[in-house]
Amino acid sequence: MRAYRNLLKQLSEDAPEKLTRLSAEFLAAQTRWLLERDEIYVLEQVNKYVPVMTGLSTEAVARAADRALERGVVDDFCFLYAHLPSAGRPDPARIDRACARLARRGNAGGIEQIIGATGVRPALDEETVLRSYNVLVAAGRLGAVDYMRQLSGVPVRFDADAAATGIRALLASGRHGPLRKLARLADVEVRLDAREIHRAVAEAVTDGTLHDLAAALASLRPAPRIEGFTAVFRRLVSEARFAELPALFTVFADADWQALDARMWHLLLTSGSAPAVRFAFERCEDAGLLARQAPDAYALGVSSGDRLLVRLACERGGLPLRTEDARGLLGDALEDGDAPWLDFVAARRTRLPAVDPDRAQLYLARQAATRPQRVRRDAEALGVPWIPEAGAWLLALAEGRHEAALAGLGDAGAHPVAALVAHLPDPADPAGLPADGAHAS
Repeated sequence: MRAYRNLLKQLSEDAPEKLTRLSAEFLAAQTRWLLERDEIYVLEQVNKYVPVMTGLSTEAVARAADRALERGVVDDFCFLYAHLPSAGRPDPARIDRACARLARRGNAGGIEQIIGATGVRPALDEETVLRSYNVLVAAGRLGAVDYMRQLSGVPVRFDADAAATGIRALLASGRHGPLRKLARLADVEVRLDAREIHRAVAEAVTDGTLHDLAAALASLRPAPRIEGFTAVFRRLVSEARFAELPALFTVFADADWQALDARMWHLLLTSGSAPAVRFAFERCEDAGLLARQAPDAYALGVSSGDRLLVRLACERGGLPLRTEDARGLLGDALEDGDAPWLDFVAARRTRLPAVDPDRAQLYLARQAATRPQRVRRDAEALGVPWIPEAGAWLLALAEGRHEAALAGLGDAGAHPVAALVAHLPDPADPAGLPADGAHAS
């Protein structure tokens, strides 16, 4: 009866030692009642302290597991499944159907949990997976989208309406990084209400994430802007949060450039924040002030890996580019496909510093895909031969396309890492996922 159910729940949560004092007959009767009425959570809690599952019939547990699977109650199903012998467990076809229902609801975590409990990897059809993408994108759960892609092998596609809904969800929850990622993936027009932006700005000011919010808003099309600059500007200045001021000029349509007087420019330049110092070097017209601050800006750019700041310190501050700094920053620039930095270094140095051959091939592969006219010239500047097969292979690896990398090994098979890559787990295999899997969003 329900009164006993409530008693068992309270004891399991607050006084589990008392469960062992109850009579075996009472516990057996109540656990049968719990199982018949699908009160599996309470049953599981009691079983942690008294092994009541051993007294239940396999047929009753199997029927309860079937009901949990049909209703998509994943926690209950996984608990019951673990207490069934192999002969009493649902067949893979039933698990497939249940996972398809979970996919259509966007419950990627539930699918991951079922795979972990049963070892059954569902075969989801393309229509089901595409529906799950729309549901997950609309909820802003990009990590779960990627999990479904790895599980199904279906390329990610989603509707513009789902993307717009997801962008609003991410904005409302303050997840600015995923918002930027979704905006880049979707490339849809999203016209946000001014109240949404004001609320997000207020929360970002409180949380100290205004710079991240501004970058996220700038990635939208069209980039939304609101009014109310003066009040936020005064608050940040009163709290000496000068590094956050540049974000205001991205967010506010009524941003007042006159507010940045000589004192304010100096505070930005000495804030110790690479984005703020870079903003000042991009916008400030006081050449003398920039020249005086250039050494500190250069050092900050090098230490933070901010190549644009280093470049501005050299160009607007009159500093030379040191060989060791050019060498240190060039590797990351090649990996990021930063052609302007390569041009800048080549113009400043009579000879480019030696680079890692793999980074050079990866860079050339990116250029071949986007700016093929640069490939020969850049290869000569870097002093390396352009090997298309190796570059394509490294690019596939860098983008997580292991299957494509394996299929296109070709001459890259002689690469020292090729043998290792050949033994990587299939990216669609959940065993190769990090522990958080679908929960990464």
